[in-house]
Amino acid sequence: MASAVSTIIIGGGPAGLGAAISCGQGSLLLERNPFAGNKLLLSGSGQCNFTNALDRTEFLKVCGKNYAFLKPAFYLMDNVKFRELVEKAGCPTLARPDGKVFPASLRAEDVRNALLGSAVQAGARLVFNARVASVRRQDRFFVETADKSIYQAERLILAGGGSSWPQTGSDGSAYALARSLGHLIVAPRPALASVRIKGFGFFKACAGVSVKQAEAVFYAQGARIRARGDVLWTHEGLSGPLILDHSHLLGRGDRIVLNLLPRAAERVAEVIRLHPRQSLLQALKRFQIPESLLSAILVSAAIDPGQICSAVTRDTRNRLVEQLSGLTFTIAEVESLRTAMATSGGIPLSEIKARSLESKLCSGLYCAGEILDYNLPTGGFNIQMAFSTGWLAGLGLH
Repeated sequence: MASAVSTIIIGGGPAGLGAAISCGQGSLLLERNPFAGNKLLLSGSGQCNFTNALDRTEFLKVCGKNYAFLKPAFYLMDNVKFRELVEKAGCPTLARPDGKVFPASLRAEDVRNALLGSAVQAGARLVFNARVASVRRQDRFFVETADKSIYQAERLILAGGGSSWPQTGSDGSAYALARSLGHLIVAPRPALASVRIKGFGFFKACAGVSVKQAEAVFYAQGARIRARGDVLWTHEGLSGPLILDHSHLLGRGDRIVLNLLPRAAERVAEVIRLHPRQSLLQALKRFQIPESLLSAILVSAAIDPGQICSAVTRDTRNRLVEQLSGLTFTIAEVESLRTAMATSGGIPLSEIKARSLESKLCSGLYCAGEILDYNLPTGGFNIQMAFSTGWLAGLGLH
């Protein structure tokens, strides 16, 4: 005999917990792991940047092309309400000057425990170690787990995540459940991922170096995308918000061109003229570019960092300007789904009703969080929208 409830929620991440809290009594959350929120514990390097303090309008602008779809969910559970919910559940929060919001303890488990406690208090029932094997739709939904337990409900909420960090449980298995109920799946790709760069040898010594608000042009899959943001050099390539936020668009062979020095021709000529007796490296340090990065740029361009400014030829100066204003990297590989922070791809938004998150193809089925095909930047936006979409799905609107 199948155990009957009003709503079954598959997945215990922020989307699933959001659904459980808003749905409350009569809901059953099935989580495949021994506990909920495993991926949440890794967010923000274990500190959990769970939302952003931007005002409503600016927050939604950051969502880009996903603005219209995500707006109904965000308006029902925005960043102010989410923060209040977390604090009411016993987890004080803090907002940094850059807008990122964290638990005051800087411990991700405090956010996870606050959401878990709120779900239990709302009356949701949680079952752990419940790996869903199949779902089917007849007059209602029947969900079977790996241990042969069967649950039935009038509504089903898919909140099983994407396929990044599969070791936390979001291994892409929820896609198969969506397919079995009639949905297409946009092929998953890494998002919020670092990139490995071809021929990075000269720049390996720059690992840990960051440049604030660099200008970039991404030549990706035939498109030309301009953007600005912070870049971080790693041992094998590039990371930081500017790279992470565009990684879902990038692939092997694509190019990243960085402008590290606006008005480079004019400024380089001036610094060489004003400091003729200094070494080129010493003179260039006035541009606030980290010394190790300047050294790597000079050496990669076959320019002696120690040569005196008065001896710099026009050809050398032109090569230097070209590097500083158009430092070009070719991508060898984008970080894999195994270690990328998020997934691009999943259920197409065109198959879901934005005002309720109910499927257009399967009555009574709702979808929330990273299983949906939307992309958001770093800074707390992903966890917020996972929770917001889960909250909306849990309400059971039509």
